Amino acid sequence: LSALLGQRKLACCPKEDSSPTSTRRRPAPPRTPRAEASEAAAMSEFRSAEMSLIQMFVSHEAAHDTLHELGDVGSLQFKDLNTEKSAFQRLFVQDVRKCDDMLRILRFVTEMLAKEKISLKPHGDTSQAPPSLTELHDKLIDLEKEMKEHNASANLLLRQKTELEEHQFVLRKASQWFAYGTGRSSFTAPTAEGAGDVGSLLDDPEAAQTKQRKMLGHIAGCIPFANLKDFALTLFRATRGNMLLKHEEIGEVLDASKGEMVQKSVFIVFFSGERSKVKIDKICDAYGANKYALPDNGQQQGEILSQVEERLRDLSLVIDKTDDYRRSKLEGVCDSVAPWTLHVQKEKAVYHTLNKFNYDVTHKCLIAEGWAPVDDMDSIREALRKGTAKSGASVQTVLNVVKTRETPPTYFRTTKFTKGTQSIVDAYGTARYQEFNPAVFSVITFPFLFGVMFGDIGHGIMMALAGGLLCYFEKQLAHLAADEMFGTLYKGRYNILLMGIFATYSGFIYNELFAVPSEMFGNTVWCSGENTHDAECMAVPGQNPGGFQKWQRTNLKDAWNNVTGSTGEEVTWDVYPFGTDPGFAHTGNKLNSVNSFKMKFAIIAGVTQMVAGVCCKLMNTLYFKDTLTMYFVFIPEMVFINSIFGYLCILIMTKWTTNWDATFVLNNDAVVGVPQVYCMNDLSNVPCWTPPYIDDKMHVLGGKLASLPEHMWCMKGGVPTAGCAVIEIMRNGVKQLIVESNTFGTKELMDPLFYSKASCDEDLSKCVLWKQNPPSLLDSLIKMFMEIGDVPVANQVVGGQGGLQVFLIFIAFVSVPMLLFPKPLILKKMHENKAAFQTLEDEGEGHGGGGHGHGHGEFDFGEEMVHQMIHTIEYVLGCISNTASYLRLWALSLAHAQLSEVFWEKTVVEIGVESADPVMLFVTISAWACFTVGVLMGMESLSAFLHALRLHWVEFMNKFYGGDGYKFVPFSFETMNDVVEGGAAE
Repeated sequence: LSALLGQRKLACCPKEDSSPTSTRRRPAPPRTPRAEASEAAAMSEFRSAEMSLIQMFVSHEAAHDTLHELGDVGSLQFKDLNTEKSAFQRLFVQDVRKCDDMLRILRFVTEMLAKEKISLKPHGDTSQAPPSLTELHDKLIDLEKEMKEHNASANLLLRQKTELEEHQFVLRKASQWFAYGTGRSSFTAPTAEGAGDVGSLLDDPEAAQTKQRKMLGHIAGCIPFANLKDFALTLFRATRGNMLLKHEEIGEVLDASKGEMVQKSVFIVFFSGERSKVKIDKICDAYGANKYALPDNGQQQGEILSQVEERLRDLSLVIDKTDDYRRSKLEGVCDSVAPWTLHVQKEKAVYHTLNKFNYDVTHKCLIAEGWAPVDDMDSIREALRKGTAKSGASVQTVLNVVKTRETPPTYFRTTKFTKGTQSIVDAYGTARYQEFNPAVFSVITFPFLFGVMFGDIGHGIMMALAGGLLCYFEKQLAHLAADEMFGTLYKGRYNILLMGIFATYSGFIYNELFAVPSEMFGNTVWCSGENTHDAECMAVPGQNPGGFQKWQRTNLKDAWNNVTGSTGEEVTWDVYPFGTDPGFAHTGNKLNSVNSFKMKFAIIAGVTQMVAGVCCKLMNTLYFKDTLTMYFVFIPEMVFINSIFGYLCILIMTKWTTNWDATFVLNNDAVVGVPQVYCMNDLSNVPCWTPPYIDDKMHVLGGKLASLPEHMWCMKGGVPTAGCAVIEIMRNGVKQLIVESNTFGTKELMDPLFYSKASCDEDLSKCVLWKQNPPSLLDSLIKMFMEIGDVPVANQVVGGQGGLQVFLIFIAFVSVPMLLFPKPLILKKMHENKAAFQTLEDEGEGHGGGGHGHGHGEFDFGEEMVHQMIHTIEYVLGCISNTASYLRLWALSLAHAQLSEVFWEKTVVEIGVESADPVMLFVTISAWACFTVGVLMGMESLSAFLHALRLHWVEFMNKFYGGDGYKFVPFSFETMNDVVEGGAAE
């Protein structure tokens, strides 16, 4: 084998891939054993396992046992070395056919066991070793032959029994009909429905003579009840009404030919003439009627009936004995069917895999190639040693690791917790070899985004309970996973559990329990005229409990004392401890408030996930040492998305965290913050606020503000507030107090043409301080491009926003050509330098200037440029469209909440509760429960699942995921059904 090893090692090394892609990806440098050991665990989750191409030389006598051991290990994917051969030219094709034949017989035996209602043990009797393949094949063939002969005999006996039973029914009913006609003196003509009477036709002497003269006759038998009506009409038309049909239903009778019970009826047809007899016989045959002998004489009928009954008794005894024998025969093999099936399936998988091996006729050995994880090489070598020892072969199996440029398969080691998410990712496409695995993030982000769209405490708990039950009873329910519908839920049980948990969490954030707000974390912080019994609400001065105004609970009484004045404590407004305040549930602006929050959160979640996707590209470039992609793809992409949409997220977060009650615009030039601390009587703590709910400026702070211009006062029209802001500025080198103005109805105060810093220095009456309203971020984003650099002070969220936006637009604009041009141009330059170096090297070796310069693959600059252009356009437009696509988080959440609220309000509240009827309340609650389970838990959950799937496949994974690899499918007895089915297909 040593000489063969040297030759095969060179001959079986795959050629270098000449595609343009392969020239850019350089093989990773060799790693030390310690580094490999430390990276093995992380590689299995974040990146696919490191693979090696191995080559085996197996002696013919050891091949079978060696494959058995490798099947138990399940870590080796064999390559087909006989692709040029058809399935019929393979070496072990006869063994595969023999296994197929045995599997067919075992399926036949299993069907017979099920028909006899004999329980088949899943594992059977494993105490005895299974017989050899030839012995088992002969035994199964004999068993099949015996069972088929026995079934044929049993079917014949059943058919005979059925015919005798039908004949018995015919004789009994015919005797009743003949007896019914005795003594009748009239004859009624037959009709199409079979009505009529035998009457004197049977007993009157003249009628008897007429019968002989006209050759009257009859035909009796059984017919399927479904054919009876058409049968009667056809008889009537064929005989032109010259017949009499009598029939009666006899119930279900076993049809031996079909093996099922069929509803049948007994009939008798009286006719006249030989031609009518021929027609009726043909009609009976056409409609599947069974005809039986029926004598005219009652005595003869009784004799035949006795004979039929006697034969039925004998036949029933024979059938019972036959069934007992068949059942005993099947019970004798029922314990062996499962082990035999497993054994044959393994044998077929082994021989199907052996057909992929190349047979060396000279050295009489089998040559195999395949992919194996580097971490499993020790177990593979141990399996080879055991297989050789088990077979008793004198030559050990030789294992050789082959260096190759061929792309290995992708293999992720998953657990039962991550397997469902990995299947979702693989459904989009298998990752490239050692490409970053999106399932690492998706195992959490997928159920989280689902929970955002499906957020409800009640619905989330129901889904979490369903997933928890599937996880808790996973061993007991494993056998039901074969069903396609239930198997899908079973395999994703941990995903369902996480989706329910995140939906429950989102429900707490939205404060929705079946669309009903709850005060689980305390009462609402909003006061109104309805809760006059609340002492904290009534302690807030200046409110009108009798009106419809709502106000927040506050520590105002701690910050201001009506006797001593300011306490120096800052005024704070109570905030609900967790989630949405339930007080919003019955307000007019509830929908606007909730929509604003959900829309902004959808943008933040979407941009965060897209940026994470771009960062995953960085992980790939660092791992593969692709500095060109890192500098001229990753960095421009990161700059572009963050300069626009990352900036938008910062504006959202800043707007959320800014206290707009304490934010003011000074002289239409700058934004200042004034903490809500009430002023001391001597104004020593400026900036501060004037005393609350005192609307007369003359009586505030001892009249210190009376001399200020008239517009410097925020309380106008007799509407008291919690105070006016007071600041101190330097005006012409002198400190000057400025008090907050009320801009309602006086918009000129906000016009910098009239009130500005310059006009304030000239005239005190031109100084102004007014409260800034939260700016619209949508308008800010639009004007960022429409009015570059022009951001009015009233619309600023951060200081210097205009200049910042100019800088962001500039770097976003520069990042587009940086993404488009450098990479193709640099690749072109690198290829030219490489080709020139190769030409000089060939000339130095005396090879001249032959066509060896492109030996490492052709490079097409035009193709690369077009590819990069498509990528750039797709990314730039995709950042916009993908960000908008994440608004489905808001839309689905809104639709779910509104639909749940409609079901509750329109069924339980408006019909059940308002009816004041317990029965009606029970009916409406039952209907609401059906709507909840069927529509919300069924259809809505599926809709949210599909949208979360799309967000991961399109918006997240397209930022970095190639998905053009191929999956590692090892030869394993655990997954041998795929191998067996693949062999059958082949």
